[in-house]
Amino acid sequence: MRDHKSKALILDSDPDTLITLQRTLENGGVDTTITWDDNEAQNLIRSTPFDVTLIGDHPPEICAERTVREFRRHGTLSPCLFLRMNARVESRNPLQQLGVVGVVTRGDPDKVLQVVQKVVS
Repeated sequence: MRDHKSKALILDSDPDTLITLQRTLENGGVDTTITWDDNEAQNLIRSTPFDVTLIGDHPPEICAERTVREFRRHGTLSPCLFLRMNARVESRNPLQQLGVVGVVTRGDPDKVLQVVQKVVS
């Protein structure tokens, strides 16, 4: 068991997704920071050690691939999960090639919590 509370950063441009996931993760014991701006997310992740980063696919404000590449370039990316609108995952997903550790459906916050807990354990 971890001695400290796990920290997650959620980046998505849909306010309902952000609030729902924040509540679910917080209720599950995960300290959560939310943002809808990938530039802000990059600044946050440079200054705060997150145990996991969740990046949404809700366009047009967020370019998840560019954000993951930037995090990787700066060597600051924590284990990263990609939040999709649906459960389908393309077999040649460029994010997976960048080292994203999992793809979860944003519409199932309890499942997202389970995956986050598994990643940070």
